[in-house]
Amino acid sequence: MRYPSEIELVRHIPMDDLQYVFHYTTYSSALGILLSQQMRLGSLINMNDPLEFQDHHGEGLVFHGNPSNEFLASKIQNFENAVTEKEKTVRLASFSVDAPFFNQPNGCQENFFNNLSKGWARSRMWAQYADNHKGVCLIFEKDNLEKAFRSAFNSESCKVFCKKVNYTNDLTALKDTLSKSCESFLTLDKIEFFFQKCEDFRDEQEFRLLLINKALKDVKEVVSFPIKGSLCGVIMGTRFPKENEATLKKAMECCDSEIRLFSIWWDYGEPQLYDFTRRKEEVEKILDGD
Repeated sequence: MRYPSEIELVRHIPMDDLQYVFHYTTYSSALGILLSQQMRLGSLINMNDPLEFQDHHGEGLVFHGNPSNEFLASKIQNFENAVTEKEKTVRLASFSVDAPFFNQPNGCQENFFNNLSKGWARSRMWAQYADNHKGVCLIFEKDNLEKAFRSAFNSESCKVFCKKVNYTNDLTALKDTLSKSCESFLTLDKIEFFFQKCEDFRDEQEFRLLLINKALKDVKEVVSFPIKGSLCGVIMGTRFPKENEATLKKAMECCDSEIRLFSIWWDYGEPQLYDFTRRKEEVEKILDGD
C-alpha cells in the first residue's frame, strides 16, 4: 500500500486514475475506526437525503382503471414489503473523491489550479460531518478499500457495489420506479437509483460502497468491514483540539504505524496541508546526524 504525501494529495489526475478516497468524521468516531480497524456501514434511514431516509410506504402508488379493494391491498402490501426489505438489508459507506480534472474552458470561473477541487478540501463536509472542522478526514487507498469491502461480504446472501454517485435533478425514472407496485427494490435494474442524488449534493463528489445483505433482519443490526491495509492517512481539521493530538497518534499507531498524519489550514479560503509525518521524519534525520 502507498501512503500519501502532500504532493500526491494536491496534484490533479484524471478521474479514472484516482487513487485515494476521503471520509469525513468526528474525532470520537475516528478513534473507534482506528482502534477497531473496522468501518461501520450506515443504513438508509440514517442518511441525510429524503430520497434515502424517507419511507415511501405506498404514498406514490398510482393505479388506473377500477381496481378491486383486494387488488389494491395486495399491491400496497407488496410495495410496503419491498420498502421494509430495502431498509433492513441495505448498508453503505460514503467517501468523497477529487472533482474530475479537465482542461478548463475559456471564461470558466472555477479555478482548478488550486486545492478547492480536492476530496479532502470540502469546507461544507468538514462542517457537516467532521464536527465543524474539529474532526478528521480519513484517507483510504481506493483499490485496497474496494478489495477489503468485497472480500468481507463474499457470500451468497450478499451483493456489493462500488461506484461514484451520479447527480441529476431529473427524477423521472426514479419516480416511475417508486410509483409502481413491485416486489423488490433490490433487483439489478433498480440498483442504479442507490447511486443517484439531486444536484444539490453534487459538491460532495461521493464515492459509495453499497452492500445488499438479505441475511440481515433488523435495520439496527451493526455491519462493518476491516479497513487495515487501506487506511493510509488522517487529516486533522483546522479546529482540531491540540489536546487530542497525542491520543489520535496513539490510535493511528495501533492501526498501522505507517499511516500519514496531516493537518489542514485555510489560506484566504484556499486549503493547504501540513504533513506532520514528513516533518517528524526530517527532524529525526537531523537529530541522527544524517
